[in-house]
Amino acid sequence: MKKKLFSMFIVLFSVLMLASCSLELRAVDPYTSPIAYEQLRMDMIAEVMPSVVVVKTETGHGSGIIYKSEELENNLTRYYIMTNYHVVEDGGEMNVHFGDVIDDIPVVDYAGNATYDIAVVRIETDEVLRVHDVASINDNTITEIIVGQDVYAIGTPQSIDKFNYVTQGIVSIASYPYNGVPGLVLMHDAELNPGNSGGPLFNLNGELVGINVAKVATIATVDGTISAEGLNYTLSINKIAPIVRGFVDTDYEVVVRKPRLGITVQEVSVFLEENVASLLPENPVGVVVTGFDLSRNAHLVLELNDLIIDMNGTPITSIADIALQLADAEFGDIHVVKVMRYNGTTFVEVTVNITLA
Repeated sequence: MKKKLFSMFIVLFSVLMLASCSLELRAVDPYTSPIAYEQLRMDMIAEVMPSVVVVKTETGHGSGIIYKSEELENNLTRYYIMTNYHVVEDGGEMNVHFGDVIDDIPVVDYAGNATYDIAVVRIETDEVLRVHDVASINDNTITEIIVGQDVYAIGTPQSIDKFNYVTQGIVSIASYPYNGVPGLVLMHDAELNPGNSGGPLFNLNGELVGINVAKVATIATVDGTISAEGLNYTLSINKIAPIVRGFVDTDYEVVVRKPRLGITVQEVSVFLEENVASLLPENPVGVVVTGFDLSRNAHLVLELNDLIIDMNGTPITSIADIALQLADAEFGDIHVVKVMRYNGTTFVEVTVNITLA
């Protein structure tokens, strides 16, 4: 009996070891698709994705694509990024976000055309960024857009944590009027959502076929309004390329940088609608830090979910209280900020100094 049990143990141990090896191999070996089409799609997305970015404004964010660069003095490079005009219109200060690759880079200036809903923002940096070659702009060629063609939208819908989200569809209408311009857009069913605006639409060859602009959200019927599905608009690259090529230096409007803390905040009540109460101390009063502008200084001393309770000796109970403290702000001003912060076991009061930049 003991011998039999020992034999069963050996067999079981061997099976587990083999399974472990198999799992380990699957974890470290790169995935190669058995289907040529799928592999082509994955390779294409991996190739184009590094040129896709987020354009962050004071009112929200959109997506964009780096399509051009030029060398400047002092080892700097100027990069050109296409997005929608409605993303940057009245957007105030803007930054370009690259996911977790590098810190955000502030936008220097921008040019745009409201009718065609196309804009270009420019940044200057010593970072080496991926530029996507757009033949319709650089070589003045026509990119073929055909009904039934597979297309892929890449952008950042809803929030920054969905950076470079990919959706797939097919071209349903190759040329359609938009904003009163005949043939300005193509229509497809690669799903778009708020935040996708300004992001690229690629074909399976990785060619840019357009800049995503809008979707039909609802349809009016005799029975009432219903949700629409698969009705998405993308600016045709063949229509917007001449507009983009036509922008000259005098068309660009300088983005005026203002002194700021560099934080995104929420009222406690709003924060608790989407987050668990344990992230804050009991009976919280203050304003919650939910994000950072990495081109400013607050991210160096504050943390996500810090509860701001005091600023310059004045209790903070709302966002309006912070705004009052920043009235007549100037670069170099130092603000003393008190927060309640969770240290892993309990909430503690922390005082920091933040220099406006």
